[in-house]
Amino acid sequence: MKFQIKLITLVSVIKRFNPFFGTSLFLVLFCLFALTCNKKAFNKNEYSKIIKKHPASNSNNYPLLSGDWTDRSFNIDDSHISYVKEMNELDGFIEIPAPSHLTKEMKARLSFISKSFKPEVKKIFDKYLYGIYFCEKLGGTGLTGFIYENTKGKPLGGFIIIDSSVINKKANDWISFKEKSAFQLGDISLEIKIEKEEENTVDNALRYILLHEMGHILSNTIGITPDLRSESLDYTRYPFFDKVWISEKESTYDSKIFPFRSKVKFYSPESEALNLDIVWDQVYPVLSKTHFSTLYGATNALDDFAESFVSYVHCILDNRPWELTLTQKGNIIFKMKNRIHELEREKEFIRKNVFK
Repeated sequence: MKFQIKLITLVSVIKRFNPFFGTSLFLVLFCLFALTCNKKAFNKNEYSKIIKKHPASNSNNYPLLSGDWTDRSFNIDDSHISYVKEMNELDGFIEIPAPSHLTKEMKARLSFISKSFKPEVKKIFDKYLYGIYFCEKLGGTGLTGFIYENTKGKPLGGFIIIDSSVINKKANDWISFKEKSAFQLGDISLEIKIEKEEENTVDNALRYILLHEMGHILSNTIGITPDLRSESLDYTRYPFFDKVWISEKESTYDSKIFPFRSKVKFYSPESEALNLDIVWDQVYPVLSKTHFSTLYGATNALDDFAESFVSYVHCILDNRPWELTLTQKGNIIFKMKNRIHELEREKEFIRKNVFK
């Protein structure tokens, strides 16, 4: 806004000497100002080239979808190793994935998970998931890729790559570990419960991970987000992100409501992580003033929708628990449920656009 005021003042001064020159200059400067502001709404998409050109994105390299989604689970092949390698190089990771030694066990987990899905959720996996690939040394828990009709055509669905070697924590332990990774821990302890004790299993940790990754596939495939082949991404034209995201990593809440949002980095080195003892009251209570379902969903626009989707299925459709608790010296100082319960706009959006 300060830049705009300075431009108008400059034009007013020039008009005193030449009103015609001032008018034309104003139009030029105004256009430059508009372009400068609009650039904030766009992100340069550094993944565009890989997604557009890699064979893993080409539907011709996959069989036609049929049967149950769990039948499309495989040990990782050369094409998807290459895809991960290129993505990791772009992100600055040195890991190169290798085939999994646990493919049989992982396939058994998928069978259990599929049976636990409601019909409308299983239908989504059957329709949009072209394959699940298991590996080791992924450089993370999971990675999602997108599949297009002959690469250049419309988006059709996607694939998920899972590092089987890191799927070893029960559901509540896994999600608590993930949340804690954003903080330095001191006197205050943090726990999240997403399953009752009898259902607190490794299978249900993987279930939650797959639902999050499917959120990414859905958002690109049915046009909730910009097409991730695009060299620049404008989120302001997409209803789900309206009045919430200015760009992929810049939120409308950043300046006044939630200034700590942009400082939250999951899986940060401990030296760079926020001190939970110091900032907890500037993070979790403030989250209730936003349209983010979870703190992880607050980190960027793409994860905002993926977290909203998994939260909707987990909490609303399946009526499973999701509760975060902060404890200090044995006393509970803060509790919150997944915010999807309160987010009527997001729930209605998912009902109308995903489960229509």
